[in-house]
Amino acid sequence: MIRKISVLLLTLLMVTMITACGSSNESTQNDEPAETGGSEPVSGGWELYDNEANTLPKDVQTAFDKAAESFKESELKPVAYIASQVVAGKNYMILCEADTTTEDQATSYKMVVVYADLEGNAEITQVKEFDLAAYTEGDSTEISTEQFAGGWETAEDRSSVVIPKEAKEAFRKAAENLDGNELEPMALLGTQVVAGTNYAFLCFSTLQTEETINGIQVVTVYEDLDGNAEISNICTVDPADYNE
Repeated sequence: MIRKISVLLLTLLMVTMITACGSSNESTQNDEPAETGGSEPVSGGWELYDNEANTLPKDVQTAFDKAAESFKESELKPVAYIASQVVAGKNYMILCEADTTTEDQATSYKMVVVYADLEGNAEITQVKEFDLAAYTEGDSTEISTEQFAGGWETAEDRSSVVIPKEAKEAFRKAAENLDGNELEPMALLGTQVVAGTNYAFLCFSTLQTEETINGIQVVTVYEDLDGNAEISNICTVDPADYNE
């Protein structure tokens, strides 16, 4: 009799341990964090590339830091130094990643104009949406030979951000047969999955005509599934469009 009771108690103990172990495993699985994806897609199916912060020239960085201290609408991270304009002081145009500070957090590109006066004060005077899709649509590779309006000069004093190896290689293949326009990638702005991959690069361009013309352009490179690459679109970024 005592032996039967012992066997029964042992059986109940084993069932209890198995049940507890199963509950523990379920709890562990439910507590695992959900996988997080990349940045949110923007218009046209483009996904922004999370650029490492660009190193601005010292005077531009100083002005940007001062101006950004009092800007509360979003958190701005420089991606590329675009152009400058001499006024009663100087205007600096900087392409930035912008993270909204509202509950619905989103990342986008903004073209930011920072005004630095002659006394060392600085403020943000313009923040406009930089629509990547607007610069990548169409199949035209025409290059503007007109100088920018409003006295804007493209910034040659700039630092390149890190561009992924596969994107850099696709750009090299696509640009090797491009005549008359030397393109230097400044940043990878976004990627788009198609039957292959589209890459959108922000580039400093040097157009060789009767005179050398510098500019900023968004260059779209298409790489197919076999690794072949070509430039499918070039669109000039005009600083005058972002300053009123």
